[in-house]
Amino acid sequence: MRRGPLLALALASLATDACLHVLDRCGPASAGAALECPVPEWFDRAFAVHVPARWDGKSALPLIVAFHGGGGNRAAAEQVTCPDGEKGGTRCLAAIANAAGYVVVFPDGTGTRPTRNVRTWNAGGGTGGWHCVSAGACEEGVDDVAYFDALLAEVRRVVAIDPRRVFLTGLSNGGAIAHRLACERGATIAAIAPVGGTNQFAAAGGRCDARVPILHVHGTEDPCWGYATTDATCSILKPGRKVGVAESMEGWRVRNGCAATATEIAMPDLDPGDGTRIAHRAFDGCAAATEHLRVDGGGHTWPGGHQYLSVDTIGRVSYDLVASAEIVRFFDAHPRP
Repeated sequence: MRRGPLLALALASLATDACLHVLDRCGPASAGAALECPVPEWFDRAFAVHVPARWDGKSALPLIVAFHGGGGNRAAAEQVTCPDGEKGGTRCLAAIANAAGYVVVFPDGTGTRPTRNVRTWNAGGGTGGWHCVSAGACEEGVDDVAYFDALLAEVRRVVAIDPRRVFLTGLSNGGAIAHRLACERGATIAAIAPVGGTNQFAAAGGRCDARVPILHVHGTEDPCWGYATTDATCSILKPGRKVGVAESMEGWRVRNGCAATATEIAMPDLDPGDGTRIAHRAFDGCAAATEHLRVDGGGHTWPGGHQYLSVDTIGRVSYDLVASAEIVRFFDAHPRP
């Protein structure tokens, strides 16, 4: 299957061989569990689940599903959120979210032999001149909406999940699939917080009638998924036109019933040496919150996370905030009615 130089190909080397093993179906989880579980009927597309240590074993918990970037996998999805790229740290998404009482799930996209851990999501595109994001799964027409349904059903079998608090995030192709799932599963998803990946599904004509709160995070100097609509890309990504932040946010502004005006606040410059500044922009009068963290000078990266490739290749990581903590705070404020 033709794949091209997918984003985060280097991240595949971060995953362990365990990602390729056939896994037994998980039983009910206990407090503090960290499990690797298969999704029935979806061969080689497992998920990692992290359960809060202070869970009472009965209460329904909020859920964050975090999708890896194109060319990544479930292990890489977790590592990219960690400042040093080492899983298990207190500033990784899983640790921050678990401390706030969330279950966190990192699922696998579609891979293929001999590089099964170089995985992608079918996040839309492929028509009207729009790039098919991200190549493999999109070009194959993988039904990742059906996969999400099966994933969610299996997670709910393993641990009790609050149906009003199902949230999505992810980097790049993972951010883009969060957009698509919000469009197609708006009755299930409480809010999304994509990072470095916009709503390619809607741009290419996909039906998106959902009203879903969104916090979109994106660097203005992102060389891989440009801040503006462009065909340009970084050397590790297959070229093709991707929708920019302004157009993607305008779609959500309209769907979420916002005014055309917005309030912007400059956030503190906590690390003057990182070459970035962050502004928080929120549309006014929304029926569903529509917000954007603009990372001025930031690259194709997770703020507060891992510089997984060189600055020359993917741009800078901002250390002016910890995106994982901001995302959890946003989700806290936006359960489904």
